[in-house]
Amino acid sequence: MNGRPPVRMCARCQCTTSEPVLVHEVHAATGPGFNVYACPECAHHYPPMTDALQLLEALPRRSRLTLRVYKLNAQGAVTEDRGEIEILAGSHPAPAPHTSPAGHPSTQNQ
Repeated sequence: MNGRPPVRMCARCQCTTSEPVLVHEVHAATGPGFNVYACPECAHHYPPMTDALQLLEALPRRSRLTLRVYKLNAQGAVTEDRGEIEILAGSHPAPAPHTSPAGHPSTQNQ
C-alpha cells in the first residue's frame, strides 16, 4: 500500500473522514455501482448491510411463462384458439417444448 489513509465524505454529515465505514453498496444494472461511506460517529444511524444475493436465495420462486396460441385469417380475425401453454420452472428452468403446428409454413417444405 502507499501509506495514504483513505479519505471519504460521510453521507450523513458531509464531513470528510480518514476512518470511513462502509454503510451501503449501491448496485447498478447498467454499469459499476458505488459504495456509501459514513464517519464512525454517524455509522450507527445506518441499518446493517444486506447482501443482495442472500435476499435472492431466501425467496424460492417458480418462473412462469404462459403462451396463447391463435390462428388468424388474412383480415386478422381469430379463426382458431389453440389454447394455452403454461411452463412452470423451479430453481432449474425447464426447457420449452419444441413443437411445430401442422400447416405452419416452416413444416410445409419438408
